[in-house]
Amino acid sequence: MAAVPQRFLTSRRVRRCSGIFVVGVAFAACWELSTYSVGFLQAQGGANSAQQGLQTSWIASPKQSTAPGLADLTSTTLRPAFVAATSAALACTVGAKLRTYRSSGLPGIFAEPPAAADAPAKPKKVRITAFDSIRFFLIAYIVSGHFISFAAPSQFAFKAITQINVVVGAFFALSGYVAAYTTTENAERAASPKLLSTPTPKWILQRVFGYYPLHLLVLLIFSPMFIYSDLFYSGWQTALGHGLMAVTMTQAWFPMHAEIWNAPTWFLSALTFATALLPFSLPILAKQNKAGLRRTAGFLFLIGLLPKLGYCYDHNAWGLLEGAMAPKAMANLAAFNAQRFNPFYAVIEVLLGAVACRLVMLDGAEGEEKAPSTSIMNTGLPLIGMAGIIILRALGVVQLSDLLTRAVIFIPLFLSFLMGAHRASVVGKVTDPIVNLLSSKPLVTLGNLAFPIFVVHGPLGQLFYKKLIATKIFGGTLNSIVGPQFFYAYLAIVLVCAWILQKTFLTNKQVGGAANNAVNKLSEKL
Repeated sequence: MAAVPQRFLTSRRVRRCSGIFVVGVAFAACWELSTYSVGFLQAQGGANSAQQGLQTSWIASPKQSTAPGLADLTSTTLRPAFVAATSAALACTVGAKLRTYRSSGLPGIFAEPPAAADAPAKPKKVRITAFDSIRFFLIAYIVSGHFISFAAPSQFAFKAITQINVVVGAFFALSGYVAAYTTTENAERAASPKLLSTPTPKWILQRVFGYYPLHLLVLLIFSPMFIYSDLFYSGWQTALGHGLMAVTMTQAWFPMHAEIWNAPTWFLSALTFATALLPFSLPILAKQNKAGLRRTAGFLFLIGLLPKLGYCYDHNAWGLLEGAMAPKAMANLAAFNAQRFNPFYAVIEVLLGAVACRLVMLDGAEGEEKAPSTSIMNTGLPLIGMAGIIILRALGVVQLSDLLTRAVIFIPLFLSFLMGAHRASVVGKVTDPIVNLLSSKPLVTLGNLAFPIFVVHGPLGQLFYKKLIATKIFGGTLNSIVGPQFFYAYLAIVLVCAWILQKTFLTNKQVGGAANNAVNKLSEKL
């Protein structure tokens, strides 16, 4: 018989099965007596052989298969007794081994299949209603900042409420955060199938047409006022150019004309460009682990910071409170407006929001740390920090440019606040009192009005406070006719108009159907 390799003899598991092996050879010899051939396979089978890193099987030739003395045992007279004894021994041995394997749980062909481990359930997405309330507080601050000067505020109040160049960045960051939350997977490094399967033009148009119809409606309603103002100061050529920029939402690309017609909607112009890049950037961000996301956040932060440092260095604007300054007092209004309005800088803040969201969505994912414990500190400290920097700048304690305050302090704090609110909102029971307050029904209802408030507050402000228009209609600006207290009536009128637009237009099924049809037709052409 050919020599057995040493590694086969020294295998612990093979030695344990030597009894089965010997009896098996004897039984095979009896069964194949007529041809004097012997064959055997390793008793453990393919599964154990693979686990040991070897698979030994051989079939001896007829001459090598007959061990000395075997012919004597296989004579005609001894065959029945030999076969019976061998069969009994084999049955006993195999039965014993089966019991041993089943009791020990060793893997192999005789082992019972192990119970499948339950895969951890992927966390379900929930609607984070606190984000709706956050939108309301942001837009309330911005609306007040645009027209607070007509309410005869104190110097401190004026400086505290006009830091809209700082706060508006939170809207871009929140937009990116929500986009990532709705288009990437929880606890997985993957984009959602819907994002990947939807044609890019259609995906972009679906989101743009979420706000474009109302933007267009408000332009049409107030177009006589916008056109009259342009004709009075500049003529038809300017009016047509401004109208084209407003309708196509391209005004943010023109630093000195970004606030034409409905001035606050430069934000939609910049957001549209950022939205067009999201189908390409979100799948990349979705594949990154937390370490990669933190590196991405660092690069985005530096890319956004460098131009602002350049502006402050070139114009010695390190400590300016630009929001409270008249345009003519700016060191370089065009350079400052380029920093404020250019869509490229909006993209950076949108992507920072998306990165922050992905860091939370990967909590507990394979290879990542679990979510940290939630407490009021996770939302309270960033909230105090944001309010604190606004107050300290208003008091003159901190003298830092709007642009640097926004990039270095406010946006990082705001993203930390969003991450804390996110983690607190997806646990089984929300215990964070700030998140509970933000998730209350009255505040969520107000949050749902944030977008119509944003779109309509600018034209209404022009109607009541722009001297050319208000004098033509009312005989003067309403703060001069009624007094500074009209500012609070203005806020109430904005809220009522936003509610009407929400109920009659934004939630109108016919408007939604028309928008969907427009998206489908345009996406087919693109």
